Amino acid sequence: TRIGKPEILLYFDGFSGPGVYWKDEKRNSTCPGSPIIVAEIANKFIESKLSREFIIITVDKRKESVEMLSTELANVNKYDQPWKAHFAEFDEAVNSLFDQIENKSLYIPPMFIFIDPFGYAGFPLRTLKRILKYKRTELFINFMIYDIVRFCDSKEHEHRMYDLFGCWDFKKAREYTSPEKKQLYLKNLYCEQLKESAKARFVMPFRINTPEQGTRPRYYLIHASQNIKALKEMKDSMAKVSDSPYQFEAIGLSSDQFSLFEDPGKISLKERINTFCKDAYPQALEYTEIENWSYVYTNGVKRTIKDAIVNLEQDERVEIIRKPGQKKTTVTKGATIVHLN
Repeated sequence: TRIGKPEILLYFDGFSGPGVYWKDEKRNSTCPGSPIIVAEIANKFIESKLSREFIIITVDKRKESVEMLSTELANVNKYDQPWKAHFAEFDEAVNSLFDQIENKSLYIPPMFIFIDPFGYAGFPLRTLKRILKYKRTELFINFMIYDIVRFCDSKEHEHRMYDLFGCWDFKKAREYTSPEKKQLYLKNLYCEQLKESAKARFVMPFRINTPEQGTRPRYYLIHASQNIKALKEMKDSMAKVSDSPYQFEAIGLSSDQFSLFEDPGKISLKERINTFCKDAYPQALEYTEIENWSYVYTNGVKRTIKDAIVNLEQDERVEIIRKPGQKKTTVTKGATIVHLN
């Protein structure tokens, strides 16, 4: 938001689908797709302040889906907002949008770009790099790991894989005979490429578990952004719905040289934070430093991070130096934490 300008948000939905789906094979009832869910949220955002603007752009390469979604969006557009469903390829449409923004020097609002493909093609890493050039853009990518594992060894699909990863390192997945290790290698490679090649500052993969199959991933949802606040908001939101049958689990990207295939759950959040504080000794760390680090590199969120630090204090492994008036039962911004060697 800029002073003198209306508050504007932009949601871009790639591979958007028709906007409504059957709940099950019986086809007795329907459920909304992502564009309609966002449209309903947009209405609430606008009704609390009518000067706000919420742009929704959707793209799909199936004409029937676009026509159906256009009707659905029109039906829920209570405040005559600029909502448009386009018959186009994602890559072509998003590059066209940024061409217009750059050629006309248009104001760039905060953008949330959701990429939910039917497979793994059509959103090359070079395009994601262009999107992430802008500080207030977020990417949320459905990384369809089963399809990627299935086709990564195929000569026929090599160039599509190269577009996806932005490098040829995906071929190294062939060295792994275990499907689980192949999946982990490719997920880690993609996250590394988002950081190294696409220049995302923060990348957080969420493993979506297959119901009744433990931690076997159904797919990954990967969030990439340039702002720690965006990461925190996404992680907090995912934590709120993690009790669903799919269990949205934040995997985190380790800052230490753990084995590529080590389960982050083996090392508790408490021990990870203890090591972080110990490595900083004798320097005292302000609470926010620990919170930010934990959001980026562990599965922790604010509540669990605070609990872990207070628990370390009870174990006499750290000292919490609180500001006057801060509660002794918790830890918050302004407090400093010193590791007790």
